[in-house]
Amino acid sequence: MRYKIFFFLFFVFLLFYLYISNLNSENVKLYYGGGRFFEMSVADFVVVAFVLGVIFSIIVSFFHDMKNAVISWRTGRKEKKTEEFREALEKAKSYDLKGDREKAIESLDRIIRRFPDIEEPSIVLADMYTSMEEYGKALETLNDAEENLGKRETVLLKKVKVFRAMKDFQKTEAVLKDVLNLNESNLEALAMLRDFYIWKKDWNEAYELEKRIGKFIKTEEENRRFVGIRYERVYELYHKKFEANEDKVIDELKDIIGDDKRFIPAYILLAEVYKRKDKLNEAGRVYGRGYSKTGHIIFLLRMEDLYIDRGNPEVILKIYTRILDISPKNHLTSFLYARLCLRLEMIDEAIDTLDALIAEGEDFKGLHRAMAEAYIHRGEMENAVEEFRSAFPIEQAYIPFICTKCQAIKEEWADFCESCYSWNTINVKKEEFMHTDSEELRTLYEREDWTRAGY
Repeated sequence: MRYKIFFFLFFVFLLFYLYISNLNSENVKLYYGGGRFFEMSVADFVVVAFVLGVIFSIIVSFFHDMKNAVISWRTGRKEKKTEEFREALEKAKSYDLKGDREKAIESLDRIIRRFPDIEEPSIVLADMYTSMEEYGKALETLNDAEENLGKRETVLLKKVKVFRAMKDFQKTEAVLKDVLNLNESNLEALAMLRDFYIWKKDWNEAYELEKRIGKFIKTEEENRRFVGIRYERVYELYHKKFEANEDKVIDELKDIIGDDKRFIPAYILLAEVYKRKDKLNEAGRVYGRGYSKTGHIIFLLRMEDLYIDRGNPEVILKIYTRILDISPKNHLTSFLYARLCLRLEMIDEAIDTLDALIAEGEDFKGLHRAMAEAYIHRGEMENAVEEFRSAFPIEQAYIPFICTKCQAIKEEWADFCESCYSWNTINVKKEEFMHTDSEELRTLYEREDWTRAGY
């Protein structure tokens, strides 16, 4: 059928040629330079042009087909090479899984020699050496990969992890900067370098990096971290250059609180600033606002110290009383009130409050320890011994704290958790003591005068 079509088309073309030749019997001249020319009939000219066009298209098609053939051959060869590489790498990994690490290393060395342009076996081998704490061999492997492949982000990041394992922090910083020179938007490198500066407490560098990260990652966790780093810069300014930057410190802390009304460390530091400036009324109001926004007991504890040091313990007693009148089932506040009564030697009130907590089903070491101390003040030693037995082993803190992010136990509140490098995560350990504001409490706290009594 194909040949019939070919002969049909040839016959049609022949008829067309004879028809054109009959209509155009005169010759035409085709000049090609220097006064020279070809002379032929119009029909011959059309045929020659057509034939030349066919020949040109055949040549172009030939080279196009040759190019496709070469690409197809290279693709097939690459796929075959990739398949061989994958089989060899999986075999090497299987040796490691079976516990034959020596054979795994030998296989990976062969793969690296055979496929020097692929970085993955070098990464796997470096991980293997790192897990064996053979850091020198891990770095040698990665350096060889860098020599074969040039500087690549994955290889450099693996070197960072080796240097961190070696605790070589100077080289860690240098290699991370190399990664960022290759790709300034590498989020992994940015985060690792930022964490390194947090560890060094280089807050200015950490701040600049966190700003860059914040352009790409907009999460609540990153926002908290950014606020924390901002706070540390202010904290450093407060401790080192406060006299020359009093207004700046106050303004920065107020800005932080404005951006995150639940960021406890900023309230605490702002109150310390006011205390340092002998503006104790302002400090008390800051503690009150912090408690109203967060419900964290650190504000009540700081208010205790503030008003007792001023010789006005009746103010903090009144604050506790007002809270308990509105929220009598707030066991944490009740316990803090009982401790305050012990501190002020209001023994009968302390024991009554502690008895009420026990009757409500509370049972923890700090409660028994407080009760034992109350009995000692009364001279009831047998009861005190019994309560100490219930509190044994005695913990240093009445109310232990915990990092809500990493669960690290803390003896007291802190603005920063050294275990997981996070801010604003230290709270009361016992979940049943976690404070929840009622609408009535918030209304009470937000009144301008709720902490002014006794000034």
